[in-house]
Amino acid sequence: MDTIASVASSVAAPLLRNLTYVLMYSTYLTELETEIKRLQSEEKEVRHTVEAAKRGGEEIEDTVRDWFDRVHAAVEQGQAFLQEEERERVGCMDVYLKYTNSQRARTLVEIVREVRKETFDRVSYRRALRCNVSPAAREYVAIQSRTEMLNDVVKVLKDDGVDIVGVYGMAGVGKTALVKELAWQVEKDGLFDAVVVATVTNSPDVGRIRNEIADGLGLKFDELTELGRASRLRQRIRQEQKILVVLDDMWEKLDLTKVGVPFGEDYKGCKCQLLITSRNLNVLSSNFGAGKFYRLEVLSEDESWELFEKRRGVVVRDPSIQSVAKKVAKSCGGLPLLIVTVVEELKNKDLYAWKDALEQITSFEVEGCLYSRFRSAIELSYDHLESHELKTFFLLLGSMGNGCRTRDLLVFGWCLGLHKHVDSLADGRNRLYKLIDNLRAACLLLDDGERDSVVALEVVRHVAASIASRVKPFFTVQRNKELKWPRMDFFRTCHHIFLDWCYIRKLPEVLECPNLKILQINSQGNYLKIPDDFFVQMKELKVLSLGGLNCTPSLPPSLSLLTDLQAFYLCKCMLEDIATVGEITSLEILSLEKSELKELPAEIGGLSNLRLLDLTDCSTLGGIPGNVISRLTSLEELYMGNCDVQGEARESKSENNDLSLGELKHLNQVTTLNVQIEDTSVFPRDMLSFGRLESYKILIGDGWKWSGVESENYKASRLLKLNSGADPSILKDYGIKMLMTKAEDLYLAELKGVREVLYELNDEGFSQLKHLCILNCAEMESIIGSTEWAYSDHAFPNLESLILHNLINMERICSDPLPAQGFIKLQVIKVKGCDRMEFLFSHSMVKHLSELVEIEISECKSMTNILSGQRQEDADAGQTDKIRLINLRSLTLQCLPSLVSLSPESSTEAPQNGTGFSSQLFNDKVEFPNLETLKLYSINIHNIWNHQLSYFQNLTSLTVDGCERLTCIFSYPVAIKLVKLEHLLLSSCKLVEKIFEPDENLGHVHHFRKSAPTELAPIFPNLETFVISEMDNLISIWPGLLPQNSFCKLKKMEITSCNNLLNVFPCHVLDKLQSLESLNVWNCMALEVVYEIDGINTEQEGSSQGGLDIPLRTLSLGNLPKLKHLWNKDPQGNIRFQNLFMVKASKCKSLNYVFPLSLAKDLLHLQFLEISDCGVEEIIVSDKERVEAALGFVFPKLVSIKFFKLPDLRCFCSGNHNLRFPLLNLFYAVECPAMETFSWGILRASILRKIHLTREGDQWYWEGDLNTTIRKLFNRDLQARLSTL
Repeated sequence: MDTIASVASSVAAPLLRNLTYVLMYSTYLTELETEIKRLQSEEKEVRHTVEAAKRGGEEIEDTVRDWFDRVHAAVEQGQAFLQEEERERVGCMDVYLKYTNSQRARTLVEIVREVRKETFDRVSYRRALRCNVSPAAREYVAIQSRTEMLNDVVKVLKDDGVDIVGVYGMAGVGKTALVKELAWQVEKDGLFDAVVVATVTNSPDVGRIRNEIADGLGLKFDELTELGRASRLRQRIRQEQKILVVLDDMWEKLDLTKVGVPFGEDYKGCKCQLLITSRNLNVLSSNFGAGKFYRLEVLSEDESWELFEKRRGVVVRDPSIQSVAKKVAKSCGGLPLLIVTVVEELKNKDLYAWKDALEQITSFEVEGCLYSRFRSAIELSYDHLESHELKTFFLLLGSMGNGCRTRDLLVFGWCLGLHKHVDSLADGRNRLYKLIDNLRAACLLLDDGERDSVVALEVVRHVAASIASRVKPFFTVQRNKELKWPRMDFFRTCHHIFLDWCYIRKLPEVLECPNLKILQINSQGNYLKIPDDFFVQMKELKVLSLGGLNCTPSLPPSLSLLTDLQAFYLCKCMLEDIATVGEITSLEILSLEKSELKELPAEIGGLSNLRLLDLTDCSTLGGIPGNVISRLTSLEELYMGNCDVQGEARESKSENNDLSLGELKHLNQVTTLNVQIEDTSVFPRDMLSFGRLESYKILIGDGWKWSGVESENYKASRLLKLNSGADPSILKDYGIKMLMTKAEDLYLAELKGVREVLYELNDEGFSQLKHLCILNCAEMESIIGSTEWAYSDHAFPNLESLILHNLINMERICSDPLPAQGFIKLQVIKVKGCDRMEFLFSHSMVKHLSELVEIEISECKSMTNILSGQRQEDADAGQTDKIRLINLRSLTLQCLPSLVSLSPESSTEAPQNGTGFSSQLFNDKVEFPNLETLKLYSINIHNIWNHQLSYFQNLTSLTVDGCERLTCIFSYPVAIKLVKLEHLLLSSCKLVEKIFEPDENLGHVHHFRKSAPTELAPIFPNLETFVISEMDNLISIWPGLLPQNSFCKLKKMEITSCNNLLNVFPCHVLDKLQSLESLNVWNCMALEVVYEIDGINTEQEGSSQGGLDIPLRTLSLGNLPKLKHLWNKDPQGNIRFQNLFMVKASKCKSLNYVFPLSLAKDLLHLQFLEISDCGVEEIIVSDKERVEAALGFVFPKLVSIKFFKLPDLRCFCSGNHNLRFPLLNLFYAVECPAMETFSWGILRASILRKIHLTREGDQWYWEGDLNTTIRKLFNRDLQARLSTL
């Protein structure tokens, strides 16, 4: 019974459940409809919350987005089911269908309920702000200089060792746009996990800066105090794996600790890097001294136009506007801010507006609207200069005009009292240099690296002048301009007048300037006279500078009224009596530089306050009277270069050898001295005062010239040139020894009795010496000899250049061992005519020369190696013998007949030949990984390099000249390593038949269609110039196979005196030379053809017309007696020379024509054609085997045709073709007796009006048109010849 009940139960339960689905059918449908409505209602509520979050700028959680998708799917399924059930209900529904639909409805109800049960902790979150992604918002335009700097900064940021990078530059140069672009790029590329940008401004608000950074990180502060918020931000930054914080526009020190950016001690262990922009380098260096800083310069002229085009677009391409637009772009001084301002101002404007803008910009109307933004920016930089002294100095620069000399600035600043607490000119000069450095750091001056001149961007100077004119009015006329005097009452308020080498027609009788402090009148070319009363109304004058004036017979009397005058310049003036100068006792600075003066008056000795006396280049001065110099007891600086200070000394030698020079002993304040003394016997001995000299240029003995460099009086350097040939005892003088000890530049010549420099000339090691030049010292054997001395570790520690010429007994530079600090800064060494020297460096010495940049060795007969062999004790100690000169950039070896190799040891075996040992210059013992320039002249090596050497990858220039044992220059493995080579010169290598050694692994390709495999590395892909000369046995220039991109940048090629060369370009090289613009071929006696085009493949990528376009612009051929063709056959349009600009051919006796007909059609850019002394019968020749229909040729740019000594020339073109020369205005036909006509078809040369009949152009002929003129000339000459028979 139980079994039956169990079976009945198991059967009844499923039946009952299935029956329930049928009975509950309507209920389930109702539940589904209800649940769907509830879900839709809940979905609507959540969506309202999501939309509110979006309006608040928050991001929606992914779980919420997924829930919406599930809601949509569930509702869609339920509604689809209900719609389908509605349709099925119309008919009669059987029980089974009710069952299945009910079951499905029940399942959908459960699905909808499950979706409804899902809940969220939150629907949204606040995402950290990202950098702008719009290029317009970043305001960045890709320009080469900006892209290069951007890449440099990114490269540095990738270096984990650099934590701080700074970009500085003047206002408007584009710093902000650059760092915005960089921030966007590094974030996009994933270089940083987070990038935040904050603007500091000139009024930094720590709270605002912190908030900008916090916004970028999605951080909200709950803390109430500044300290708490800073700590929270610092903690948040530390949570990032790698973060870049950009602080833009920093003006002064910013306490990053208060902001909350990790710095200093907080920085340790933090992966936060800083990128900071500022207008002032000092702001960056003083606050972040360990950082890497980049100066952003103004745009070049081409880049300015590029930016102009990209911002203005198609408008600047309008021919009516373009020429003016280019001038406008150029006048903006390379400043992106000014360029963008002008571009926006001229949007949709007509030509007159462009012309008006050009006038505003070029006349520097800084008060106008175009300059308003830039003027405000520069004025803000001016306002933030650190001191009143610096501001005053900047305004002085603005009033002076551009290109100010520091010597003038020193004088002006000194006399105006600009430098406070400065007691000497030397201290004043130091202060001046500091001011210049500060203005350069503030980017208000251009940083050209020079201290002798100061240059500002023109627009910056004019803004400075605008400010200065409001403070202290001035009047300035620029150099080489004509002076136009303003109203005289204008000068009553003037503080400064600068007339700097301008054209002045006349000076007024009196110039009323009661407030004038500086007056500069430098007249260009006419030697004006100054009226006697000219200075009467200038009693406040501090500085007077006169140049190019005629001050004979005496100076104007009114000069004596200038009782406050402190500086008086008379430059390039004609002078006679200047005794009046002695009455101006207030004078502190007196310069007579380059003036014509016969005698220095004794009254000058009464200037007791004089600090500086300049007699440089007073070549007519006949000596200096005695007891003048010695009375100038306040003198600090004395300049007498190229001035005869020995005149009276020579005349009265028997009485007193030191008549004037001995007076130098009494000048206890002198710190600067420039003087040249040819007669060593009158040089004052034991001058203890030389020990006080801080700057000097002293030339002693014969053979020295006071060059322009030495005339720059105000450079702070110490130079001594000594030729002791006439008086060897001078080397023992104590004063000379002091000068040698302190010298930075030392030149020695004809020293006698000196075998080594160190110890014999100075036993303290020449610790301050930077440049040493030794000439013609026959007894000298070494620079550092074997003598033991006290300062053995400090020999030449600062020496940068060493020049040794004609030291015939010198054997070596230094004896081993080299002092520990010896030559460690040496950068340049040049050795010439040292015939006993067998090597340049010892093996131990060269290891100290890590800074060496340039080596030049010439005419050393015994030199076999550049380096000596390794010492045995070093080898036994296990020291490596491999040398790497990582900074060497230039190596020149010239006329070294005994040279075998750089070093005697080599790990590569050089092959033997029939004449014995075969030398190889370079081996793997010495490496120059950064060598850029290599010059080899007349050295007897058999090989330059082997296949294994790999350290020439940075070579950019190579010269091989007169190496007569070389048989080949390059192998393929060597050539492909010279990837940066730009300039190649090969000359006088008599045995070289092929420049490129055949490579058996590559095989030989003789046909152009056999293209080089693409996987082969290119040969010389960056070569730009290729010069070959005097290669008598050369038969092949090019390798048999040229991989793709070989010679692809070659622009200029010259070939001269290669007498076995048959052609220049075989067919397989033509498609590679897609940059060649200039070709010169001269004196190649066997040359028969320039271009071989047999079998050429003319399918060229990018050519819509098919065929090969050759970019050649200039072609010059001369003295090629066997040249038959420029092209060995008519290219038939397969090759085009559309860019030809100039063609010249001379002394090519076998040349019958110049252009084939098919090629002449494309000479659209030809401007100059000159053929002389050739066998040419026609310029353009038709194919004799084809009948050519009459064609029309236009030479739209041809302006000049010259034919000289062409006895066989019959015509320009023999076919019945029409020729047109719209611009031809110069035509020479000299000694062309067979020229019967110019052409046989229609000829138009509308502006030609004469034919010149001589080379000088002094004889000409014309008969209405070109053809008629030539025919009449031919008939006239023919009749003349017949009449002589």
